[in-house]
Amino acid sequence: MPALIFDCDGVLADTERDGHLPAFNQTFDEFGVPVHWSDADYAEKVKIGGGKERMASILTPAFARSLDLPHDPVGRAATLQQWHRRKTAIYTERVAAGVLPARPGIRRLADAAATAGWMLAVASTSAEASVRAVLEHAVGPDLAARFHVFAGDIVPAKKPAPDIYLHALRELGLDPAETLVIEDSENGLRAALAAGLTALVTVSSYTVHEDFDGAALVVTSLGDPEGPVAGILSDPAGIRPGPYVTLADLGRILGLPDPDPHPQTNADPAPTESETPMTGLADTEFVVRSIAQTAVDNEKEFGDLDAVVGDGDFGYSLARGFEIVLADWDGFDRSSPSAFLQKVGMVISGRIGGTSGPLWGTAFLRASIAVKGRDSVSGSDAVAMLRSAIDGIKARGNSDVGDKTLLDALVPMTDALAEEVATGTDAPATLRRLAAVARRSSDETAMLQARRGRASYTGERSIGSPDPGAVAVAVILERLSAEWDARVRSSAGSQGAAERPTSHTE
Repeated sequence: MPALIFDCDGVLADTERDGHLPAFNQTFDEFGVPVHWSDADYAEKVKIGGGKERMASILTPAFARSLDLPHDPVGRAATLQQWHRRKTAIYTERVAAGVLPARPGIRRLADAAATAGWMLAVASTSAEASVRAVLEHAVGPDLAARFHVFAGDIVPAKKPAPDIYLHALRELGLDPAETLVIEDSENGLRAALAAGLTALVTVSSYTVHEDFDGAALVVTSLGDPEGPVAGILSDPAGIRPGPYVTLADLGRILGLPDPDPHPQTNADPAPTESETPMTGLADTEFVVRSIAQTAVDNEKEFGDLDAVVGDGDFGYSLARGFEIVLADWDGFDRSSPSAFLQKVGMVISGRIGGTSGPLWGTAFLRASIAVKGRDSVSGSDAVAMLRSAIDGIKARGNSDVGDKTLLDALVPMTDALAEEVATGTDAPATLRRLAAVARRSSDETAMLQARRGRASYTGERSIGSPDPGAVAVAVILERLSAEWDARVRSSAGSQGAAERPTSHTE
């Protein structure tokens, strides 16, 4: 059964600025706490998961002594609990008074999901009373009664820890592959991704500038037919919703069958006759294993290159991360290419140190989203995966072509792939060209001055040596090309032997 899990604050309603902030300030006033958070102050506080935790952030030892608060942890916790109860009551009163209108599309999508038989839930770090008040106001009491609510201190660790989503999955018996989360914050997105879930982000007043790498779709709001429209901020999965996000759009994010018998005309075109789709997951596994083994085998070369102007840890970090990928190989989800790539990306993000983990992990996660719902990967899909990975790397590293990073090899190589796919070139010839383009592009980075990473600290001294990340792209493509050629020859040889007639002596 498909499921839709909403965050509360910033998703059901833009509660932070008009609800929580004034409630916190009124609570401080009532308890004689000389604190008044400005809008700018609260923009930082919302990055802390949980209301009590936000209140606790003001209690430095000196400030707590000035308020004559209890010194023992139990007494201090009781004081915070008292403050938070009053804050929740003030907030709930504001919700009941209609101060916080529901965000566009919430009632419409919830009603459509309920009608289609989807399970509905809310997972939030806010107090349960607050969540239920906002939910009823946003969708009405009848529809709210169909929601499962997971909120407050039901789990020990708040977002970005995945605990609240893992708890919801267990309690409701949900399949992560059929569960979509709607979030508004980076913390919420990280929590959902860490729980193995797919997420759509609808940004709110305090989160518009946060990092949403890994989201399947990022919009200004879900939109409504009467307005406002859903502005598309990022669409790595290629959903391309119209003026407002529909249930069919959510289904496509999850890879569910499209209920519309007349697909949108702007949907991705089918592969041309010249394109040969890859054979399900086998080719994806082959490519990833080649990447992983190349990273492990070239640890010293990549490390030596990085040591010229960097800290020398690139080779070590990449090798250790991909060693874990290879060690966990048999346990990865193989239900689809997307699921497989997502698990690889999660391992890399969580286990590779330095800057390499976030960048390479983001690349795999973005690639997984680009082929969500597909059983095979065509040449045009491969281009879309790489374009999505590139966008993620650019956003994550705040970098672009010319900054002397892996992008200086990855982007030209992807452009070359797009050209080869358009002309229908076979895979072995395509890979040989990509390897040549990546090698030439990586060599050319020696003429660039580093503008990102530790190498940028050396200024003009970074000129003269190639970027290790770009070289890694070239080495990976060269090995993959050679291994693909060997694979094709082996397959052809096996087929020829099988078809060769047996000689008989009469």
